[in-house]
Amino acid sequence: MPLPFGLKLKRTRRYTVSSKSCLVTRIQLLNGEFVEFTLSVESTGQECLEAVAQRLELREITYFSLWYFNKQNQQRWIDLEKPLKKQLDKYGLEPTVYFGVVFYVPTVGQLQQEITRYQYYLQLKKDVLEGRIPCSIEQAIRLAGLAVQADFGDFNRYDSQEFLQKFVLFPIGWIQDERVLEEATQKVAVLYQNYRGLPAPEAEMLYMQEVEKMEGYGQESTPAKDSQGTDILLGACLDGIFVKHKNGRPPLVFKWNEINNMTHNKSFFALELTNKEESVQFQTEDLETSKYVCRMCLARHKFYKINKSNNLYMNSQHGYYYHSQTSLDRSPLEYGNSGGGNGRLRNGSVYSAHSTSSLTNPQHYMQPSPMSSNPSITGSDITRPDYVPSGILCSFMVVGRPIHDDTMCTCN
Repeated sequence: MPLPFGLKLKRTRRYTVSSKSCLVTRIQLLNGEFVEFTLSVESTGQECLEAVAQRLELREITYFSLWYFNKQNQQRWIDLEKPLKKQLDKYGLEPTVYFGVVFYVPTVGQLQQEITRYQYYLQLKKDVLEGRIPCSIEQAIRLAGLAVQADFGDFNRYDSQEFLQKFVLFPIGWIQDERVLEEATQKVAVLYQNYRGLPAPEAEMLYMQEVEKMEGYGQESTPAKDSQGTDILLGACLDGIFVKHKNGRPPLVFKWNEINNMTHNKSFFALELTNKEESVQFQTEDLETSKYVCRMCLARHKFYKINKSNNLYMNSQHGYYYHSQTSLDRSPLEYGNSGGGNGRLRNGSVYSAHSTSSLTNPQHYMQPSPMSSNPSITGSDITRPDYVPSGILCSFMVVGRPIHDDTMCTCN
């Protein structure tokens, strides 16, 4: 009997897609692991994101999305409402897609599930190690000590400085002086001993609470010019749209509640402010950049409004927690310890049951992302046992092993 979609089964028992209607998408997760999903060529970014979330047993999907490198080697977030293949073919530098945090929260106490906090921790550690969140030597030492405890726990053979030298503890290329690097590594070894006995989730939480106070947390920017033609960095942060001048002038922030609308025209991106008749205009590199900046800023503005109206969070004596009418009533600690499915290994990695049956499992609820305004993808639809995305997801396979991460919208 012929296999569906023209699939051919080789001796290796792996399927090769020979049909033009299918797309094999390679996605890198935040822990460095690669997974592959076989999707329809018409599958949207939202459907691919849902597949990744179900692979990770991640229900608080609102904070996450997928991104790729464009042909100018710049990071670009996927448009979740459009077919993934068309975006990669038109703009992508390579077919690989990356999973990450797109919406940062004011306080990590808003993250309810342990698996959400773990993925968020991995993202913040990448942000620090790759230099997107600058830090002092003292901050880097504290973060490195917490990261070692979170990733490796209590093991005597990890006490020495020689062991720590095998791992990337500080931002790559940040410390050039070998003597300074050796001294900082020794301080990490001493600090690591003070964290002995601290469970991995608590170490991760302390790490995130440290990072959320640092300048650069939750920021994404792009080069642009202001109305006077001065070179600036234009971007979005938790508070609103910011403008950073390269001449040392203090940053300018247009707060979300001060912004009425955002538009783009050719290479120009404009802010319409609630208390001003005239708009504030900036010039980006080209039409595609202005369109992208507008789409991303609108998505963050929408996330701010949802957050402020408490549609995502409910007030609690312990902070703000994710809330929805269809979310499961399980405590954060129960999530990683349930039988079957995904859980937490001692080194902080994620393990999973090798089954695709979870793709239609009614127990998983995933909140649609503010990056997607498609009303047809709702929580009730996703939780139906018979729900199948319009771009059918055929299968997935792990192609790498978990590794330690050391190293009005007018924008359519």
